[in-house]
Amino acid sequence: MEIKDFEYIRAIMNHKNLTKAAESLFITQPSLSIYIKNMEERLGFQVFQVVGKKFMLTSMGEMYLATGVQILELKDNFQSTLETMREQRYGKIRLAIPLLRSSYLLPEILPKFSELYPNVQIELIEDASVNLEKKIQDGHADVIIMNKPDRTLNMDYEIVRKEEILLAVPRVFCQGQKPERQSAKKYPYLDLKQLEDQRFILHFPNQRTGQMAEKIFRYYHMKPKNVFYTKNIETALNLTVAGYGISFVYENHVEHLNLKEQPYFFSISQPNTNLFASEVLIGYRKNRVLPPYTQEFIEMCKTLI
Repeated sequence: MEIKDFEYIRAIMNHKNLTKAAESLFITQPSLSIYIKNMEERLGFQVFQVVGKKFMLTSMGEMYLATGVQILELKDNFQSTLETMREQRYGKIRLAIPLLRSSYLLPEILPKFSELYPNVQIELIEDASVNLEKKIQDGHADVIIMNKPDRTLNMDYEIVRKEEILLAVPRVFCQGQKPERQSAKKYPYLDLKQLEDQRFILHFPNQRTGQMAEKIFRYYHMKPKNVFYTKNIETALNLTVAGYGISFVYENHVEHLNLKEQPYFFSISQPNTNLFASEVLIGYRKNRVLPPYTQEFIEMCKTLI
């Protein structure tokens, strides 16, 4: 049993073929093939089975990798503890963050962090929140910034702020009249049922905004008939500006987006309620011992989110 076994197996499972796995490990494909063959002979059982052109784990392979993930976690924790004891300022942080949030948050954080820790490398992993969450659990990312889903999470995390999800409406839909606030809320309230027959520009179910939209529709007992899907939040908002349809966006994004024209933004939580708010969290793998530079990075993020 060797640490390299688990690193190589994990790379193959991530990429599903030897060539891409070898590239990620900075070795040649023949070298990886030879290593796997020798490893299986050394272990005395078959780790992989090839289905079509994809590599799949055997039942013994799954058990071996599950044990390996625990060993790699112990290794990472030991390394973090060692760095803490030595107060080293060298290292790497693999940051998992949705694309739009990284576009306005990282320019604020990275220059400041780089001044304090010039020898700490930031590796950026940008994807949908559901995929990023799995990166933390599998040990492929160190820190995650995302909106908390309505379920228990298998990670340690801190809630850093709450943000409301807003409805973005083309100005032409308001017939030239700017809506006024009817309560103490920052944004005026709008009954979503009034727009049930309009086109909705939505995000996919593996995105937090898409999941929140589904929750909103369930609450209003709505099933929109005219839906257009996009992964890109800025695309959705620009389509709204162009009058193509209605979209949803988190309040914090609105404060940082540079749109050529602003649509009208409405609260869809009834006055004096906060039904459709989401918590923003910073998380990391459960029971992970964080090195000092990662702790400092998290503290900086907390002040700027």
